[in-house]
This record gives sequence, C-alpha cells and structure tokens, in this order.
Amino acid sequence: MEKERGYGTGMWAWLLQRITGFLLVIYLLIHVWWLHFSYIKTPFDFLSNTLFLSGRTAVLILFLLVLPHALNGFRVFAIDFGISDRAQKILFWGLTVIGTFFAVWVYLTRFS
Repeated sequence: MEKERGYGTGMWAWLLQRITGFLLVIYLLIHVWWLHFSYIKTPFDFLSNTLFLSGRTAVLILFLLVLPHALNGFRVFAIDFGISDRAQKILFWGLTVIGTFFAVWVYLTRFS
C-alpha cells in the first residue's frame, strides 16, 4: 500500500533544513570566492558592497540562517535515535521557541 504524503511538521522541518542549508552553501561559496580574489580580508565586504548591507546586518542574516539549521540538525540527530512522532513534533516546536527567544535576545543585546 502506498504511503500517504504528509504535510505536517516534519515536512516543514525538512523544507527549512534544505532552504537554510542551500543558502549557507551559497554564502560559503561567495565568502571563499571573495576572500580568494580580494585584498580586503573582512568576511562581509561582499555583502556590504554588493547588497548595500552593513557588516552587522550581514552577520545577523548569517546568524539567522545558522540558528534554525543547527537546531533542526539537532532534531534530526534525535530522530536517528528513534524518538516517537509525537516527541519529534514537541522537539521541533520546543527548539523553534528556544531559537526564536535566542535570536531575539542576540538581536536586542548585540545589534540594537
């Protein structure tokens, strides 16, 4: 029997992991390329000069990509140990709340 496609929490977590991972790879490629071909050795000059972002804004964007990717990676790590579907949902939403509070705290203490 064919398994029904689910559009629940697991699908959104999977999609978030793929999108943030792709954007982090794009950032890494730009970062390495820019540092290789530039005499300017600060990491966010490409974003600052090309996208007209300040260095602080570029760091914040990078942080906002790394945080959900890392927390979702922790959830996937827990899934490998065989937690139940209900526990996966609780873990996803719990880590989402923790990540949101952490992102707001970092923004308020470091970027304001």
